[in-house]
Amino acid sequence: MKKITNILRAVTVLCAAGLYISYSQSCANTSKGPQGGPKDTIPPVIVSTLPDSVRCNFPTQKGKIYLNFNEYVQLKNQATEIVVSPPMIKRPTAKIKKKSVVLTFNDTLKKDRTYSIYFGESISDVNEGNPFNNYVYTFSTGNTIDSLLISGTVMDYQTLLPKKGVLVTLYQNPKDSSVVLDLPDAISKTDEWGYFCVRALKGVPYTIYAVEDKNNNYLYDKGVEFGGFCDTLITPTIADKKGLLQTKMMDMKDTVACLSRPSQTDIYIFKERPDRQYLTNSGRVSERECFLKFNAANPQIDTFLIKGVYSDKIIRQFNAEGDSLSFWINERKSVPDTLFMRLCYQKTDSTGKLVPESRSIKLVKPFDKSKIKGGKKNDETNTGLTDKSVQNLTGTNKSTRNNPFKNQDKDKEKDEEKQPKEREDLLKFTLTLDAKNVENMGIEITFPTPLIKANFDSLFFTTSTPRKVVSNFKFHAVRDSSNILRYVIYADDPYKVGNDYVVRIPAGIFQDVNGFTNDSLRRNFSLPNDDNLSSITLQINNTNGGRFIVELVNEKRDKTYLKYIVTRDGEYKFPYLNAGNYSFRITEDKNGNGKLDVGNVLKRIPPEKARLLKLSDGKTLITLRQQMDVTQTVDLKKLFE
Repeated sequence: MKKITNILRAVTVLCAAGLYISYSQSCANTSKGPQGGPKDTIPPVIVSTLPDSVRCNFPTQKGKIYLNFNEYVQLKNQATEIVVSPPMIKRPTAKIKKKSVVLTFNDTLKKDRTYSIYFGESISDVNEGNPFNNYVYTFSTGNTIDSLLISGTVMDYQTLLPKKGVLVTLYQNPKDSSVVLDLPDAISKTDEWGYFCVRALKGVPYTIYAVEDKNNNYLYDKGVEFGGFCDTLITPTIADKKGLLQTKMMDMKDTVACLSRPSQTDIYIFKERPDRQYLTNSGRVSERECFLKFNAANPQIDTFLIKGVYSDKIIRQFNAEGDSLSFWINERKSVPDTLFMRLCYQKTDSTGKLVPESRSIKLVKPFDKSKIKGGKKNDETNTGLTDKSVQNLTGTNKSTRNNPFKNQDKDKEKDEEKQPKEREDLLKFTLTLDAKNVENMGIEITFPTPLIKANFDSLFFTTSTPRKVVSNFKFHAVRDSSNILRYVIYADDPYKVGNDYVVRIPAGIFQDVNGFTNDSLRRNFSLPNDDNLSSITLQINNTNGGRFIVELVNEKRDKTYLKYIVTRDGEYKFPYLNAGNYSFRITEDKNGNGKLDVGNVLKRIPPEKARLLKLSDGKTLITLRQQMDVTQTVDLKKLFE
């Protein structure tokens, strides 16, 4: 018995020692957290639904839907992510109950209707936030299920990038104003790729719109939100069944899979410009410059008179949007501090018609604060303390004598006095020159005010060879037809790699309406001479008398490297390119104004067409490596058909 007792004591001691060692080791490793397994990247899985999806005879009142998952989940942004089609005035509410999402309807459902609930990105697991994306639950309050679908893609009309979170609305028998007044018959939302799939549809023609829907009212707010439409009616023919790519739950990071989904239509959304015309503002910028701001573009002006100023002494120019008019008084004599203007233009009345509107406008010269005596010392004046008064308060003589920075401050003041002051009649201007595209885009010179003298013949443009042989370089200057403040210098002789070029603008060759003249300026440049640079050449065919804007843009399409206005077939070269990804955006400029014009949603007028050049493999990105020269053929007829 004694022997057994000793054995038990020994076992107890060994266990205690083991526990102590284990505890000591765990305490010693305080710098390391618990070592778990691999990170959970699997989204939640639905175990069951109650009632089952695709159920008929769903109750029209006080209905509830339970989505039961294999793990705990969370909800986020349910007000915008959970979409019911057809839409309801009172939105359903979703709550978490253990491992389930419970959806409760707060409004009476319509009889004999098929409903689809798009959960978007509202559901994810609790631990890692793995999203349960784009789940759709369908049911019917009648005896049958409408099971057809329409899919498509929504893009920005200008960047041609996909638009996420856009509401796609379908109408069976719409009026012209339905998109702004009536709830749609079916809706869906676009995902990160701009892709949408509207389900539970009948086999009837639908009119399709896409709206930004910032205020979640299911309607299009003109002039506030982006909007667009499909220019043809679409009758759904594809039945919603298992295995369709259109309805498959996609990993949004899987580019190939997401882009492989069938798209029946492309919708380009844009923001309409206001069409109600009225004067919103007027003013005077300087002694000779004034402006009028209108609500809509292209105002019809019948009378434009300034008291005491002849009409031929007024220089006028609209901005690029056509809704703001700047005008300058081109007279050498001084202009009165107050100008009296008589304006008659066509204004939109309460019925939407244009009617004559007469206005008397007083344009007062802005007050020049810089001419206030002592204006630079406003801060001291406001506090009531000057340098002198501070010195008197603190014992002036001693503090001044002992100030180690006293001499430095005086030297600084002397240096500032020595520097020549900028003359008041200086005409400032901006010269923009990019050696990579100077051959095609030229050298741009922009002025703040219109010129009354532009002596470009006195400008010096020279070139020198590697052997330092200098010669004049032939050029011509052109004023921009749409911007009287902008001039472009184009070369008549071909540029050569290896040569150096100098543009020298002498003082006084430009004079504006104020009588101000320019200082001299010199700019040196040479063409890129890097063997690693690449190029793209486009062979453009089938212009057929049209006008097109061809732009080389970056992957995000927010930067343009080079642009051509194309009116005839031929080769167009895009040289001096670094390795990277590029796209070509081509615009059909039907009205010849050099820009991409928006459309009208209510009148179903589409915006001007801009399309990305697609390669033979269907991709829109051209990937350039170093020292790579690419030639691509463009069939404009095929691109815009």
